[in-house]
Amino acid sequence: MKTNQFRDLTILELSPEVNLAIACDSSASIGEKEHDTVKVDPGVTAACCLRVPLFELICVGAKPISIVDVIGNELEPTGKKMIAGIKREMKKAGLEDIPLNGSTEENMTTSMSSLGITVTGQFTEGFIKPEIRADDYLFQLGEPLVGPEVVANLDSLCSYSELYQLKSETGVADLLPVGSKGMKYEGQLMASENELSIVFHRPDERQLQQSAGPSTVVLIAVSAKLKSEVVKKHPHLIEIGQFKHV
Repeated sequence: MKTNQFRDLTILELSPEVNLAIACDSSASIGEKEHDTVKVDPGVTAACCLRVPLFELICVGAKPISIVDVIGNELEPTGKKMIAGIKREMKKAGLEDIPLNGSTEENMTTSMSSLGITVTGQFTEGFIKPEIRADDYLFQLGEPLVGPEVVANLDSLCSYSELYQLKSETGVADLLPVGSKGMKYEGQLMASENELSIVFHRPDERQLQQSAGPSTVVLIAVSAKLKSEVVKKHPHLIEIGQFKHV
């Protein structure tokens, strides 16, 4: 078995025909417990935590096939609320039929919410590393939000349907969800992976470095030749930069 790392994913090449990708995320101090920093329904916490690995897998073309949650709290009531949130998010992503397994903490009393989620995905045609070319454009889908801002804007976060549509576009060269490191870091990562540089022309430096929490932003690399076609079909995308030779 061959193993390699791509961004935050572990890629397992079990055979020429079977390639898996493993993605994970964690959340702590966000919930309804005494020492939680952000007070919110644990179901929302769990849904946002699941969103991150699902977005990571969808963006590279891996179909999620199993989900495992590790809940560092008791089943009743916190665990049940988290599991319900996970199942709602699975349905939202059209994945309600894949296996869900997990564990809760029944031996210790906890005063802070804690959750980890691991999702396994499978490639139908093997893993193909995205290729971005000089003069391709970088677009932004969604706005960088974190903590209470995410809770206040749950209904307007970029959706799974948008992600699936963009992934199917011929003119889209690469997709990368943005988390705590911000758009500038992730955009530069996309560039360096292709031995390119990136010139940002918007938004401002503060927004470029702002955390995007649970993947509230997705960066989209668009072919220069097919830019107008993609923009016409997805007018809500915001152009923020262009890739150049180093």
